[in-house]
Amino acid sequence: MTRVLVVDDDRDVAESLGMVLEGMACQVDLAFSGSDAVSMFRPDRHDLVLMDVRMPGMNGVEALLEIRAQHPNARVMMMTGYSVEQLLTKAREHGAVGVLRKPIGRVDLQRMVAEVRSAPR
Repeated sequence: MTRVLVVDDDRDVAESLGMVLEGMACQVDLAFSGSDAVSMFRPDRHDLVLMDVRMPGMNGVEALLEIRAQHPNARVMMMTGYSVEQLLTKAREHGAVGVLRKPIGRVDLQRMVAEVRSAPR
């Protein structure tokens, strides 16, 4: 079972993504801020983090940097509904495995989960 940490300050978005992922036989944890994501992420508990880029307080790129500093092999996929190319470039430079543009479709989630499942841990 693929274990995913979904991080988005918009609870409706996080919960909707969580429900779709659970329908794909994923185990899902939800965080609603970058700082919550940093404190919740555990490599033995999460195969993937879906991280919103724009959040109040610690944004998604800052949370990515913290997570990857503590766990260099963490797989983090960024999500955004905005054009924030400078932040996305920084995220890719620091190990984000990709970017999903909101609204995120079921096919994109299925492809991403399949890639995570086929990758070595």
